[in-house]
Amino acid sequence: MVSFDEVMNIISVNKKVCTPNLTSKLSFEIAIKKIKNNSKVLDLGCGSGIIAIGVLKNKKNVKLYCSDSSDYACRLTERNFKNNILTAEIKKGNLFSPWRNKKFDYIINDVSGISRLIAKKSPWFNSFVPCQTGNDGTKLTLRIINQCKKFLSSNGTLQLPLISLSNKNRIIDEAKKNFEKVKIQSTNDWFLPKNMEKYNMYLDKIKSKGYIDFSRKFDRIVCNTSILTCTKIKK
Repeated sequence: MVSFDEVMNIISVNKKVCTPNLTSKLSFEIAIKKIKNNSKVLDLGCGSGIIAIGVLKNKKNVKLYCSDSSDYACRLTERNFKNNILTAEIKKGNLFSPWRNKKFDYIINDVSGISRLIAKKSPWFNSFVPCQTGNDGTKLTLRIINQCKKFLSSNGTLQLPLISLSNKNRIIDEAKKNFEKVKIQSTNDWFLPKNMEKYNMYLDKIKSKGYIDFSRKFDRIVCNTSILTCTKIKK
């Protein structure tokens, strides 16, 4: 298997596109595990293209489609594919808008999924990397869950990241309304970066409203990221 770290070493990143992170790594690993050879795969919110490149490095005869709302991301993905002598259909557009009349066997959601209130204080987003996810971080993910049914094949799978700096339960509940099988495939805990500890009181306030969730350990805030797969669309 070509690992996440190995692919990181063969792609370019820049500050105008979201840098691959733990969520990217977990998404990469589950996608490699779950995607079957000869599948049509959509990487939604492709960023640098790292997950899509990982899929092509590890699977046979997979047809890749990538899209992002950012011009910078699409150009970076194109360059990374070209530098690795790989091919994909890459389009700019919001969520599923570039893919009308297309059907996919596997959709990887890599669109922003944390609370907008957290994003604007975090080091992860900037003027080039927006976060239009709403106060509880679910706005885009809920839209993807409800729209994806038009774009999934009958036995297709939707893969979603769940980050505790959003309302994870709201996302899970919506997924269960739309799919017969909803399963958390992996979960990793991680400490909130120390440079965000100055916002502890603010984070407690947002948590009290139900927008996000976290625990504490060794006087530090502990968050978690999970990867959810959804299959068998409900009729």
